[in-house]
Amino acid sequence: MTIMPSDPPSPTPSPRPSPHRAHTTPSASTPRSALSPAQAIAQAWLRESAEAQQQWRRADIHAKDQYLNPIRWDTGLRSEKKKFGAKM
Repeated sequence: MTIMPSDPPSPTPSPRPSPHRAHTTPSASTPRSALSPAQAIAQAWLRESAEAQQQWRRADIHAKDQYLNPIRWDTGLRSEKKKFGAKM
């Protein structure tokens, strides 16, 4: 193939993104790979502001309340069998 001066240059392939995350500098005390999930969560919690920690606590209380006290829909269409349980 002859390249003429008027031909545009062929596009160079762009470097493919790495499937791995870019490594950031781990904390000086513990390498990131040595942290357990619980330790990573504890460190992230310490980085949260006091206001953010309060918001998380309120959200946790709200989620717990919703789980322990779900909304019970009453359609008024319960049959007598289901009302008193199954026959044995």
